[in-house]
Amino acid sequence: MVSAAGRRVAATARAGWIAGVALVALAFAARAEEYVRGEFRFAVAPPADWVETQPVAEHWDEQRLPSAGKRWRNWLYDAQYARFGGRRERYQDVAYEATSPALLGEVGKVEIDFRPDFERLTIHEISLRRDGRWSSRLKPEAITLARRESEFERDMALGSVSAMAVLDDVRVGDVVRVRYSVNGENPILAGLDHVGGRFALNAPLLARQLRVLFDRDARPSEQRDAGVAAPRVTRGPKYLEWRYRAEAVAEIVAEDRNPVWFSPYPQVSLSEKRDWAAVAAWARALYPPPAPLPADLAERIAQWRRLPDAQARIAAALLAVQEEVRYFGVEIGDNTHRPREPAEVWEQRRGDCKDKSRLLVTILAALDVPAFPALVSAGSGKRVAELPPSAGAFDHVIVQVRSDKGVLWLDPTRTAQRGPALAQEIGDFGFALPVAADTKGLVAVVPNPANHNRTRVRERYEPRADGSELALEIRAEYAGDVANLVRAELRYNGSEAMARRYADFYRRRFPELDAAAPLAVEDDADANRLVLTERYRVLKPWSASSPGQRALDLDADSIAGALSLPATLQRHTPLALTYPNDIAHRIELVLPSGWRWTGSSAERELDDPAAQYRYRAGVDAGTVFSEESVVVRADSVPVERMAAHLDWRRAAREQNLQRWVLALPAAEADQARKARLNDLVRGVINDNKKAKKARGDE
Repeated sequence: MVSAAGRRVAATARAGWIAGVALVALAFAARAEEYVRGEFRFAVAPPADWVETQPVAEHWDEQRLPSAGKRWRNWLYDAQYARFGGRRERYQDVAYEATSPALLGEVGKVEIDFRPDFERLTIHEISLRRDGRWSSRLKPEAITLARRESEFERDMALGSVSAMAVLDDVRVGDVVRVRYSVNGENPILAGLDHVGGRFALNAPLLARQLRVLFDRDARPSEQRDAGVAAPRVTRGPKYLEWRYRAEAVAEIVAEDRNPVWFSPYPQVSLSEKRDWAAVAAWARALYPPPAPLPADLAERIAQWRRLPDAQARIAAALLAVQEEVRYFGVEIGDNTHRPREPAEVWEQRRGDCKDKSRLLVTILAALDVPAFPALVSAGSGKRVAELPPSAGAFDHVIVQVRSDKGVLWLDPTRTAQRGPALAQEIGDFGFALPVAADTKGLVAVVPNPANHNRTRVRERYEPRADGSELALEIRAEYAGDVANLVRAELRYNGSEAMARRYADFYRRRFPELDAAAPLAVEDDADANRLVLTERYRVLKPWSASSPGQRALDLDADSIAGALSLPATLQRHTPLALTYPNDIAHRIELVLPSGWRWTGSSAERELDDPAAQYRYRAGVDAGTVFSEESVVVRADSVPVERMAAHLDWRRAAREQNLQRWVLALPAAEADQARKARLNDLVRGVINDNKKAKKARGDE
């Protein structure tokens, strides 16, 4: 796909045409050829007759589009799609330039990704402009084709192949241009696709075009962001043309912590006119009644049927699919959207989201629980509702359960989930398309009724009578999805590794800290309640303070994460929050006999529409304490409320960092003052001796 770096040309990204290379194109036309690399192949030929080539500007107008200090300059980004007369073709053309020697390694590598099981690649041009002159750099015999499973580390095999070319003698200021076409589309989509693209990148873009050709009588559906100008629509003798253009587009600087449904880059999506019911009907054909289940699974189902109620049966089935069937997807051919037989998935103990969802639905049906696969978009979230209805709008499958308790949403690809089905966490998908006979459109994916995130931490310090060291105990109780996350970390890293990491965290505050006991773990799976207890011995715990006093620097760290400031503070985009989330952190210090806290009791409450912070401190039965809590009320903060929200975070963070100053008993204070005075006197005497020795007086 097109990147501001301009160095990688993926199947949905780069292309362009320059009037100055007409001779090169004529040379290709004279010798259209196919090149075979093992089981894969590509062709070199001119573009199809429906393509309109675009010129690359001769000069970059720096006043119109400043590029000083930018890493890349994108001269042209042209994408054209044929959706008429049964065609499924796309033409891509990109011209780009690196502005730094450090980027020449990237600009000199060209990669074009395609799916050979249903797509054919034709390369039209790879060329370079230097000092105003274009030269061809297309050497078909040097192009390699290789599997490039970039998603394999995410347990997915997509069947993608990359055509790769390395350009020789590339210099700063050279403009590289790549043009190619991909013919074909995944047949499993049955034409229910959509096309489109972004109209800004993270580097300046001089010229951008999107051109889509439909059948003359088509009635396209459009989703267009505010930052994209309206298209020019013309109806010719062969096709209906939608053309979008933009010039001198400044770069978009992406900001951190955006919600999943937000994209900073303005974009367009187009498809033939249809409704979501048509997409649901297409999906139902991919989920036929299953074949008989294997005997061992049938026996498990019989055991689950004996559980006391439907909720227990749902939770047991979900846990089995989540934990006993590992996630791995082979997204090749029909497997991109058609799930495998549940019996096969269970026997092989592996499957992707659609495989695991179909398996869970099949098991629940055997338990007399109505359930349906549901298509969602993990990449777009609730934004999917704004897109034209298409099969390509979705990238994930979950399960909708219709029970006597209402509608539940379950994700069988999650792991380490425990507790009742009503409390299971579901992602921020926004909307789903259930694969059910009564589906007419998208339905909202709302949190399950008992779902919550709850953290309770107690941090307790008990000094020895003389205050020389402290015993520190941290007890953290987690519930909801945060318990699932901590449980998953425990299972992945092991308790010993986590204990070392936790101890090192507190050593940042107390350099001389030793573990007094192993990390204790209590896991109540039925209630999805996880408790971790840490115990430490802290030597030299006190910060610098006045004679007769001790100071302890404290930080309710479980709260600090919820109050942390984003990397981008002057924001133009929304800020995502962890929601729902409820955190409370209590710090206690047991006062030795005669010690006194010099602070005073206090209460403070800071309110924001998105969250609430509360603070309380005082002394209770000889124990100094502070209590802090944060309750998140929304999933994001809109731009118009950003300044006030960030001020709320700053105020809460200031309260979150504390220093407790403790006054020693009079006798100990006097002894400490004398000891300090003696240290000062000895220091002066030693300094005088050193000075005399340096002068030779001794």
